[in-house]
Amino acid sequence: MNPYSKTNMRRAIACSACFLLLALVSCKKEGQINPEFIDDSTNAIFTNDLQILAEVKSVDTLLTDEVANGLVGVYRDSTFGTGRAEFYIQPLLSSNFQVFYDVGDTYFTDSVVLSLPYVASFGDSSQVQVEVYRLDERLEKSAVYYSDDSIATVPAILGTKSFTPNLSNNVTVARPNLAGFFDTLTLAPQLRINLDNALGDEILSRSGLSEVENNDNFTSFFKGLKVQAPASLMPMNNQGNVLTLALTNTQSLMSVYYTVVDSQGDTTNRVAEFPINGNSARFINYKNSFSNSAVGSIIDDEIEDTSLIYSSGMAGVQTELTFPTLVDRFEDQTVVVNRAELFLPLSEGSYSQFGVADRLILAAKDPNGDLNFLPDFFEGIDYFGGEFDPQRNAYVFSISRYIQSILNEGAETQSLVLLVEGSATTAERAAIFGRAQSGQKIRLNLYYSNTLE
Repeated sequence: MNPYSKTNMRRAIACSACFLLLALVSCKKEGQINPEFIDDSTNAIFTNDLQILAEVKSVDTLLTDEVANGLVGVYRDSTFGTGRAEFYIQPLLSSNFQVFYDVGDTYFTDSVVLSLPYVASFGDSSQVQVEVYRLDERLEKSAVYYSDDSIATVPAILGTKSFTPNLSNNVTVARPNLAGFFDTLTLAPQLRINLDNALGDEILSRSGLSEVENNDNFTSFFKGLKVQAPASLMPMNNQGNVLTLALTNTQSLMSVYYTVVDSQGDTTNRVAEFPINGNSARFINYKNSFSNSAVGSIIDDEIEDTSLIYSSGMAGVQTELTFPTLVDRFEDQTVVVNRAELFLPLSEGSYSQFGVADRLILAAKDPNGDLNFLPDFFEGIDYFGGEFDPQRNAYVFSISRYIQSILNEGAETQSLVLLVEGSATTAERAAIFGRAQSGQKIRLNLYYSNTLE
């Protein structure tokens, strides 16, 4: 799919979400609210029975271009359905005008290794399967890639591995040095996949030629790699794994280990390294299916009294919240908000064995579909909240300034969008108790003072 063919609206939505999730600095505090909220509930009136409408929606697409980490794997559970992640990367030359051996030398490839340091493992990591394919279409650094983009690949598998990820222990590697001996390197825990030696032979055969003169030529010749779980792999219910791997680490690279035999019959072991770094084009693709899942039974339905609401990473789902009776409730009053707290109790269940989100994000969605920071965000993250609180088993947001601004304007509330922090590069998710619960449930704890007009 050509990334340039996306519609402006699609890009605007994705970019607004990206801005919200990533632009956490260089933001000015909004002006004063009149009347101001007063963070003092000593003599305030309290209510927590305001109507909350919730709608769980599938995420159209996310901007995953030039991410630092890549996700690969597949999981399946009865709550969120099936999620699959794969990523595309572009190894580059370590320097221009590459020469791998002298004229008259012979050579052969010993091994080709793709190495990517571990960042995290989500789900059951007892047995993970990964495949690597060569791209048949060049990744373009100037392009903008989204989570539903894909690039054509050569059909033959370039490399495959079934393994149990070890995110704790360092890896020891023997690396040829310039003196013709081996250095023993201790590297970070990482995934190392052997690729077809024929690839190494093909690259080495271009020694001193135009294909290895510069990165533009090299990426036209060797277009890149796709890393995925086998397409046929479908875990049993409540099983699966998604690995997070570093894509711009100094140890993220493709290495060709080879032996050179000179005209005198002397042999030398060498290595040619092709780094994957910030100059590499790269992105993640996600595929989600909500059929036969709890999310699938309520998705895109506006429901007040649902038992559960959901948000997830990997371009899965998000929840939109509105308070339809808020303005009418205080129509004839001048209200000063002392404190407004959106309480989101976590529901645990079979899905949580994969791990739940450490933090959620709350944003305001304007009529154009753009996501914007709430004014409370500018009070600081410690005030605004969103981090999971194990003592209350909930995510809690302070949205006093937001509620005060709505009451001052006397207009309909914008919808609030509940997302998983960093949802473009995480498999985390959360299920929240909805209004239909008799005990713990989503609610707006509102403390206020008023003067009748």
